[in-house]
This record gives sequence, structure tokens and C-alpha cells, in this order.
Amino acid sequence: MTSTIIPSSSGQAGVPGLVGAAVPTESTPGGESTPRRRRSRFPDPGSALPASASATRPAVRWTGSDTSLRELVRDHATAVGLDLVESSADTAVVCMATDTAALLADARTPVRPRTPLLVVTDEPEVTPAAWARALEAGARAVLRLPSGSEELLSRFAELARPRSASLLLGVVGGCGGAGASSFAARLAAAARPLGAVTLIDADPSGGGVDLLVEAPSLEGISWQETADLGPDDGEALRAGLPAVDEVRLLVSGQGPGPRVQALPPVLSALAPLGGTVVVDLAESWVPAAAEHLDLLLVVVPATDHAVRAAARRLRSWQVSGGRARLVVRRSGPLSPREVVEDLALPLAAAFRDSPRGSVPLLDVRRRGADRAARELLAGLEAGGISAPRDSVGPGSAGPRSVGTRPSGPHSAGASA
Repeated sequence: MTSTIIPSSSGQAGVPGLVGAAVPTESTPGGESTPRRRRSRFPDPGSALPASASATRPAVRWTGSDTSLRELVRDHATAVGLDLVESSADTAVVCMATDTAALLADARTPVRPRTPLLVVTDEPEVTPAAWARALEAGARAVLRLPSGSEELLSRFAELARPRSASLLLGVVGGCGGAGASSFAARLAAAARPLGAVTLIDADPSGGGVDLLVEAPSLEGISWQETADLGPDDGEALRAGLPAVDEVRLLVSGQGPGPRVQALPPVLSALAPLGGTVVVDLAESWVPAAAEHLDLLLVVVPATDHAVRAAARRLRSWQVSGGRARLVVRRSGPLSPREVVEDLALPLAAAFRDSPRGSVPLLDVRRRGADRAARELLAGLEAGGISAPRDSVGPGSAGPRSVGTRPSGPHSAGASA
């Protein structure tokens, strides 16, 4: 999963589950309460994840040209139980690594590879050209060695962890008032037949998903109690969350909203558990969540104003790896096709507004956003909407300029 890129050591953004890791960006039970244990808020659930059935150790594939850096990367990989290989044949490759020289020369490094990409360098500074190329290639991080050794070890250790086929979906508004929270809740409701569902309120400035779905007074773990969360605490976390209509909720309730640094460890802990995790994201939290997500769903009302706002947000997020998809709310004069053309992103779903007064989770409708959410998930299950782990999304070029559409009646659009 992929995040943004910050070129200077002073501008290192928090990386999910890690402290001080540098990521590339352009240079300029029901409602009952669950008892909590005093020894640890998130005790060891007591069941280890199953080991891989393959006898072959997972590996890092090296595509760089610098031999001294290759040996440094090999040492780091070996320290966490990974092999370093130069061919992916008969090997479970969890990551690709290259150096900046090879990246700039396009030597064996595909644009936006299917597996995570890390870029290393032994230069004291990373050139703007190298940063730009790393961003284009969808790199998770550009790390300077040997000063970034601890970060590289942490990255490799995280990638080497066994994972199940959890589905992590982020939902964010392309503009203010887009209806992203409502769609996130309806998406969580639609996911219930597929297994365990967790709905995360990751918008500290919002009114709260718990109020949106008219949840009763909630007893259980809230955001305020996730500070000591570790990567192996996912089962205990999910079991301790309050449930509303078979959906587990992580919310703030009456307490203060979470800080952005709290989100990546939560996603890392829930990722290996299976089921579906839906994250209602604040606009500013997208970069912190992006590398953990299978899909980022951007809800955009069908108006020129909303499309322009979404274009600006998409440029600032720089979500790589083809992870972003559009959910068009048909509340304006534009067709879904026109919104897709303006923003140069694939369409995941389109819907008309639900009747006033309908409550997500509580009022599930045959049509509207509920049907769109069901069809979206069915498409993911069937492979009709390709997840970014398996393919490169067609929206990698980013949004085109908005406002150049010819005047006159709008063309007929795609159906919901």
C-alpha cells in the first residue's frame, strides 16, 4: 500500500506504524460492553497467524544498479528473515527495492509496480528529479542509507508479516458536504454478508459516525484507548469495539477526536484479520491512510464546483498505485461520465440521494447509495473492479484541468 513523498529530513511525515519514516512527496457482541484487562489494553489474543504454506522464504527483489547499496539492502532484508533476489521466479516477493540511479535510468523498474517499491540512496541529498521519479513510480519511500537503516528495517519487517485477504476501503469527500460519511456507513452495511465489518470514524472534525447511524450509547473501546496499540493487537481491538447492527465501530463518542498518528497503527492491526474495514476519512488524513488501503473511494457530487474541488484534493493527495476510484453522487447537472472524464479516474459507483430522513445501517434501501454499495462490493468480489494490488489503475495521470467542458447541454452519462 502507498503513501506520499517528502524530500527533506526535516519534513518526514509519519508512516503507518513507524516513527519518523520518510515517505516520498514532491519536493516543492451486540451493544454489551467488553471487559478490559488491566495488564494491557490490547492483550495478546493468544492465537498466532498461520504460517505460510510455502517452504520458500519471502524475498525482496532488487532492481537497482549500485552493488554497495545492494549489499546494504541484503543485510537489512536478512535481518528480518527476507532473502534478496534479482528474479521473482519461484519466490514470494513482498517488496521491490532499487537505487535512485537505476530509478532515473528506468533500469528494470516498472512504473507503479504491483508489489511495494522502496528506493534507497547513499547520497546526502535526494535530487528533485529523483523525488519526482519516485513519486511517478509509486514508491512507498525514499530512504537514505546508512542513516535510514532503522526505517528500512521497520519497512521490511512490516512487509514480511503474513496477511490475510482483508479488504480496507477508505471513503473521503472530494469536496465539503459530499456525503462521504453516509456512503461509508452504507458501504459497511453492504459488507455484512461478506464477514466481519469494522467502520472507523477517521474524521475528527466531523459530527461522528455514531450519531450519523443513530447508534445507542456505546460501551467498548474508543479512539481514546488506542494509544498503546501494537501490530498484534488487532483481534483484541476488534473484539472490544462496540457493535451496531453487526458492524463494529471505532469512534470518539463524547471524547476528543483522534490524532492522525493514531490511524496507521489501527489499520495495521486490523489488516491481517480478514473481513472488511471501511474508513470514513478526513481530507487531511488521506496521505497517512493511503498506503494501507486497497481502495480509496472519492465521493464527488455531480457539479462543476465539486469536480474542481475534487481535482485540487486529488493533486494534493498524490495517491499512487491506481488506488483511487470515484463514487459519483448524482445530485447535480453532470453525468457520471463527465465527472470521470474531468478527473481522469475510474468510476466505482454512482447513486442518487436516498430519501430525506433515511439512516445508514438502520434504513437499508433497495436503490440509491445502498444498492451502489452492494454492487461495488460485488464487483470487487468478482474482480470486476480491479483492486490496485492486482492491476494498475487508469487514473495514474491524475485529474485533468476542470472548466474546459464545452458549453451547452451535458451529454448523457453512465448509469448507476
